[in-house]
Amino acid sequence: MATLDRLREIVRSHRGDTESGGASRPYPPPPSPTAPSVARDTIDHTRAALELGGAVVEHAEGSVIVVDREYTAGMRHGHVPIGGIVSTIRNGQDALQLMARAWPSFAPRAAGPAPSLLFIDLETTGLFSGAGTQAFLVGCAAIDGDAIRIRQFLLPGFEHERAVLNALQSWAADHSAICSYNGRSFDVPLIETRFMFHRVPCPLDGVPHLDMLHAARRLWRQRPITIGPEADDASCTLAVLEKHIAGLHRIGDVPGYEIPSRFFKFVRTGDARPLEAVLEHNRLDLLSLAAVLARAIVLITHGPSAATSAHEAYGLARIYERGGAHENAEAALLQAIDFVRRVGSDPELHAEALRRLAWVRRRGRRPHAAAEAWQELASLPRCAAALRREAKEALAIHHEHRSRNLDAARGHALELLTDPEANAARVRHRLERLERKLARRSMLLPID
Repeated sequence: MATLDRLREIVRSHRGDTESGGASRPYPPPPSPTAPSVARDTIDHTRAALELGGAVVEHAEGSVIVVDREYTAGMRHGHVPIGGIVSTIRNGQDALQLMARAWPSFAPRAAGPAPSLLFIDLETTGLFSGAGTQAFLVGCAAIDGDAIRIRQFLLPGFEHERAVLNALQSWAADHSAICSYNGRSFDVPLIETRFMFHRVPCPLDGVPHLDMLHAARRLWRQRPITIGPEADDASCTLAVLEKHIAGLHRIGDVPGYEIPSRFFKFVRTGDARPLEAVLEHNRLDLLSLAAVLARAIVLITHGPSAATSAHEAYGLARIYERGGAHENAEAALLQAIDFVRRVGSDPELHAEALRRLAWVRRRGRRPHAAAEAWQELASLPRCAAALRREAKEALAIHHEHRSRNLDAARGHALELLTDPEANAARVRHRLERLERKLARRSMLLPID
């Protein structure tokens, strides 16, 4: 990212010279990266646009194939109504504010009205974000009334990239925040690189950005495998989550590794029909992104009662904790623990939830309530040795300095001394101090 930051400064300095009235030296369009040779006169952009259900938009810098689709409230994405997704996102400002506290990249730059979200997803000529990788399809979605409107900008040829970027710039100007899935690591840096390649300020630079991958990992990464036979169904890819959240099972979807070759074939031959599946794949990704955001908003708004599993309740607690809502985090952790107790399985989640519960209570200056959680963790069957060791040490500290139960503190310290992984020197030091305090107490002397 250091190189990207340096490029940003170059573009900003050029923009500053222009805005201050200085002479702006025109930049010639940079050469396109190496690509398959094409006979340009054989490519009919209008025919390609008609095949894809779109239209050609001419710009001074070139042509763009624009494909618009509208998903109305009565339509469904999987089993989830589009209208439900729209109303949840529109009414979820409190949840979005908590997510902005949890992930500062989404925090608004200034106080103002609720952000207008632009959902964005790219299809690229490669899986890397280097200078030679281009976004040949920029998919954008936005809430329009009670519907979701998707606009896709397709690159008809490498020499038209600047026209695509300008079209994106115009559409992005109407939105004050962006939402993506892994966009902070891939989509937005790639778009910034392409704008910098053309020495044009990027409209997404500094815009509040919610990357739903981070929230999804907290909410659903640890869930048990419950859907289908696929080995990766416990992962957090968008394709897996859309099955988990919306019940959507794609049939005939184009594999990701095949997408770049379909575009290269289009550039080489002018035949846009292989791209129909690519555009549909992109549209489904955008709708799934909105559905994932809507489900996260439902959980954050309604609290742990909306969770359907211990894993979901635990993930919700992590988001609450990250966003500073510690009381809500405690309620979600208690819900997760209750789920596990009723089911009678998943000791790892049970132990981890008790550990986080203890820390939440300790940060809330409730040491005695925290000790209750530590005690339950220490006596939990099948508890990991490291967690049991942490609980015993926390209990020894609590009983020595808070409850002043020196005998209990000594007992926990002695148990720690039998653990080969414990810090023996630190435990012996604690025991020596406890022995001195116990001796003074037996002599009816005040304890330090």
